[in-house]
Amino acid sequence: MKCLSYRAAVIGSSLVMLGGCERPEKPLAPESTTPTRPAPAPVRPQAPAPATSATSSTARELHERLRCEVLLAFRGVMEGQRNFFGEKDRWTEDLAPLPVPAACADGSRVSTPNAGWLAGCHFRYAVSVGGTAPADTTYAVRAVGVGGIAEGLTYSMADGFVGGKPLRVWPPELVLEECHGVRRPEGTPLPAPLCEGTLNLRGLFTAQKAYFGEHDRYSERADTVGFSPEPCLNGSRAPVPDAAWTAGCHFIYRTEVWGEMPAQEFRLTARGVTGTVAGQELTLDSRSTWSPADSGCVP
Repeated sequence: MKCLSYRAAVIGSSLVMLGGCERPEKPLAPESTTPTRPAPAPVRPQAPAPATSATSSTARELHERLRCEVLLAFRGVMEGQRNFFGEKDRWTEDLAPLPVPAACADGSRVSTPNAGWLAGCHFRYAVSVGGTAPADTTYAVRAVGVGGIAEGLTYSMADGFVGGKPLRVWPPELVLEECHGVRRPEGTPLPAPLCEGTLNLRGLFTAQKAYFGEHDRYSERADTVGFSPEPCLNGSRAPVPDAAWTAGCHFIYRTEVWGEMPAQEFRLTARGVTGTVAGQELTLDSRSTWSPADSGCVP
């Protein structure tokens, strides 16, 4: 296995406009037969209160969805590139091995000038590769908005290695935490923040079982079993208290093993450290027992 290969054990319709609903006018009250009262004294006119624009609110929400659309497309390309690098020790400009960004809910996609672009719902994406593989090479992805309020919007990210060390350049305005609850282009919601810990525990569980199948024992070392949780999209990781823990984005992970081989057992722990999951803890043992119960998260 090559030293830098990745090992992995483990964003409505064209951004449906969120316009407000028009309320039906109240029916006119029937004319009263009661004598009318004298008109009230005139009131000094005041400057009208500033109008709240539903259009501006809608525009903000639409731009938020557009950012999340790009974020998820970038993340998909990253996963595709990592898988390709794990097999070939290089990045690829060939779009065929890379996942296609989500289309709009009605199945439509933006146009592309040629076959060198991936087409999504409101953006198209170009991929380029530079450097010398495997230790000094990066790839870059550029997203270009097409039509409507996406026209003129561009975002770029880069990932890879420089001098043998990981490098990632990420647009600071693309924040995953701001996308939870925002519909993806195809209309499905993003997983809840807690799912980061749940999905990674499943991956660590699978890695431990696979390692046991080969060695008749489990290991408390994440790198030994091939478990390497992803960092945040900007490349940062949660802080760990000591070397027994392995850092992901918002969670940290630990394996505890007891018993004599081959009758060993283990308990896996995911502890939330940053963001909205701080202080939350999940465990999964070798008998597939969750605490608390499995939240049913899907990627």
